[in-house]
Amino acid sequence: MVKVVGKRVKRRSPRLIHAAPESAGPRAPGRTSSRELAIIIVLGLAVIVAFSAAFVRVQTDRGIRLWMLNHGPDQLVVVNPDTGEVEKELLVADGLQQVVFNRRKDTAFVANVVDVSNRVTLIDTRSYLKSEQITVDGVPQGLAVFPDNEHLAVITGSKTDFMAGGFDVLDLTQQSAADPQRKRAVYRERNLSLTSFIAVDEAGENVYCLDAKASHVFIFSMKERKLVRTVDIGAAPMGLLYPEWGDYFFVSSIKDKAIAVLKKARDPQDVEIVGKVEYGRFRHMALSSDGRLLYAPIYEQKEVAVIDVNKLEVVKTFKMDEGCSLIAASPVGDDIYAVGFDSGKVYVIDADSGVLKHTITTHGEFRDIKVILESDKPPLKAGSAR
Repeated sequence: MVKVVGKRVKRRSPRLIHAAPESAGPRAPGRTSSRELAIIIVLGLAVIVAFSAAFVRVQTDRGIRLWMLNHGPDQLVVVNPDTGEVEKELLVADGLQQVVFNRRKDTAFVANVVDVSNRVTLIDTRSYLKSEQITVDGVPQGLAVFPDNEHLAVITGSKTDFMAGGFDVLDLTQQSAADPQRKRAVYRERNLSLTSFIAVDEAGENVYCLDAKASHVFIFSMKERKLVRTVDIGAAPMGLLYPEWGDYFFVSSIKDKAIAVLKKARDPQDVEIVGKVEYGRFRHMALSSDGRLLYAPIYEQKEVAVIDVNKLEVVKTFKMDEGCSLIAASPVGDDIYAVGFDSGKVYVIDADSGVLKHTITTHGEFRDIKVILESDKPPLKAGSAR
């Protein structure tokens, strides 16, 4: 509680005011000249304009959308981070795992488990309609779309113990000859123990995997259909971020409280670790649109670490009201979006200063978050759901 302290002013009684003679001297307290009144009006208008301008900035819709997978209940939630509006809540299927976009940005792939059937659901990003469901040989625990938009890598886990011993690469344009209800598998890998993350390089030539039981990054060649390289990061991995832009990709580890920064290369033999950033129990990561800064929340410390990729050091930290697990970065570079682990709220934060701009109230247990620009989506043809 704030106490307001000021001078105490004695007021004359009505009797004395009535008896006081008119004077040409200074005005009595309470009277205001037209000049002072004009100043007050101008200042008031300035304050109103300032607040209005701030309100308009917050409400400006720049076409940024957050696609978030809610595990309780199982929904795809689409949020406008500029206006704070939850625009869509779609019932996709049970057991939502991950969402990724193809390079055209017209299709979202959602990994889900439905009773005994394990599927990948395709959603048109423009109409928000389900366009297809692909049945896969196991529990889909990770997805990666190839640059040609015609192939999909899927981590397949056991239906009994969910242990994922490998992945399949599916041709999205062809059905399986053995089972027309499935897509044709062009490559199957089953020599891993517990595959946890998967990615495809920019050329679509190599598949990158993490195995939670090994301290390596595994690189498989699509041309040779085999493992061609392993890179030891020194500890069991937790997360993999292989962005479509920038010169590096990143592997987080809880055990050694570090993020390994690896140089991208078209030839797997040229992939190398350029350094490690040791600071906290990192999990999820997001890269700035210019590729210079990496944002990584640390749940236990209730903060987001900002890492300079070139300097390989934490250059600042943003304190949070609660521990956050998921994070995403604005495609225009000005904001980051952190998701509270306990509350499910989305915190819209200034990417430079760490100042909280506003909070979006959402509820649930979120498993994944991805960012898409409406302007990146191709136009939807009239009369078509695709």
